[in-house]
Amino acid sequence: MRMSRERIFREVKESLKNIQEVRSELGDNVSLSTLRYILASMVITLGRGVGSTFYRAGYDIGVYKAKSHDLKGIEEAFEYVEKAFERTGTGIIERWEMKEDGKIEITMRESATAAGYDIGKKLCYYQAGFIAGILHGATGERWEVHETKCMAEGHDHCEFVAIRRG
Repeated sequence: MRMSRERIFREVKESLKNIQEVRSELGDNVSLSTLRYILASMVITLGRGVGSTFYRAGYDIGVYKAKSHDLKGIEEAFEYVEKAFERTGTGIIERWEMKEDGKIEITMRESATAAGYDIGKKLCYYQAGFIAGILHGATGERWEVHETKCMAEGHDHCEFVAIRRG
């Protein structure tokens, strides 16, 4: 039997409520090195299309979080992203700015997926997807988020642009 995304996310949320009981010493902590080895292995196993898989995972989680927290509008969406990324160690949103053309520019530092690498490729697909999903869930409109600079390309921060698609 295949479970819906919604049900899977509810199950994850429920499982984390009692995490101290089942992981009394470790709790919900996982090292960054473990995460990076898992991601690297997935890139090797899944190949070039893995970026869209990570983007979609972030997107689905973002939509779920926006709906489960009843986020409304761009301001609330970014307040949530800032707190969630910092709380989970995903990254630090340093700045987000709505431009006159309706695009949103986002600057992130300390990316969990890219800080410390210099491989000449963008790696923050999950974060881009999460932001797009949060925006969709909070505004009811479709958004695309593209990473334009990445720490894994040698930059000192990551930059994204969010584009409303209707």
